[in-house]
Amino acid sequence: MRLKKVKIQGSEKCTLCVLKEDIWLSFEALLKGVPNDGTKERFRLEKVSDDLIEFLKDIKILKPKLEELIEAAKASKVKLTLKGEEVIPFRPLLYRDFMLGERHLINSSRGFTKRMLPKVMPLVKIYESITRKPFPAFLPKKPWYDNPVYYKGNHLSFFTDGDTIKYPKYAEIKDYELELGMIITKDILNVTEKEGFDAIGAFCVFNDFSARNVQLDEMKKTGFGPCKSKDFASAISSEVVTSDEILPILDTLKARVFVNGKKASEGKLNEFYHSLGRAVSYASKGEKVYAGEFMATGTIPNCCGMENDVLLEGGDTIRLEIDKVGELTNIIGKTSL
Repeated sequence: MRLKKVKIQGSEKCTLCVLKEDIWLSFEALLKGVPNDGTKERFRLEKVSDDLIEFLKDIKILKPKLEELIEAAKASKVKLTLKGEEVIPFRPLLYRDFMLGERHLINSSRGFTKRMLPKVMPLVKIYESITRKPFPAFLPKKPWYDNPVYYKGNHLSFFTDGDTIKYPKYAEIKDYELELGMIITKDILNVTEKEGFDAIGAFCVFNDFSARNVQLDEMKKTGFGPCKSKDFASAISSEVVTSDEILPILDTLKARVFVNGKKASEGKLNEFYHSLGRAVSYASKGEKVYAGEFMATGTIPNCCGMENDVLLEGGDTIRLEIDKVGELTNIIGKTSL
């Protein structure tokens, strides 16, 4: 099921919309057009008609009722579309970003070295050409292989499709990270890997914007972070897709980055070292995770500028795509924060 949230034209009210046969059907129009049958499912659907998280929490009972109402509306020839503006589908309670791709970590470390420590690169090239292996300093440390590590970012600086992203004045190297976003729709604590998968209600496209020139100092030299290199902006697609449509085919999906209409890179979603279920499970270890939290996979390998050598400048347009999930487009502001 593909969903989005729309602000109704001429109103302050929002409504969820569902895609059916290439047409976006409005919950608001549907509920107004079909007589109330008095069931608890109908009452619940009305209550959550503008709330993505609450709808996904009860999707098992609400989806059949929604389908029933759509068929009734079609039979009565009720108009189910509404004019409106797409808005961010939900506001996360908390945001955790994992780093599940080993190749991303190796390649981005090489990219950092190339840009920040150019004098080291001749040694790196000699070592890698002789051994045919990554330079040892680029490899993840043992704790990375033991557990799916993550950082907590700024959940209050989320944008969506079409928004302009302004980098801070200190951002000299403007980067992006194409990731798969996970929307949590169950309250969980100390769950298993399978239960971790079950807690993911939907997926979206995610962009973790980054100021790379400050990231190295934050993380390598202080042992903390990232913070100022990341917290200024993140973006999620306006459309989300329920997990039942994505999880069975996850390893077959491809992702692409376009900058100013030109393809910058392509990646695959079959390279995550830890599973998504294990990532969510680890987040719940000794800590309650709540419905409405947002998690991301970390960069899909080859899908950031540090890896593919295509960075951003003011005025650029960046479009991210993930097969079956959707796309996310943002313009980079010419002025700074």
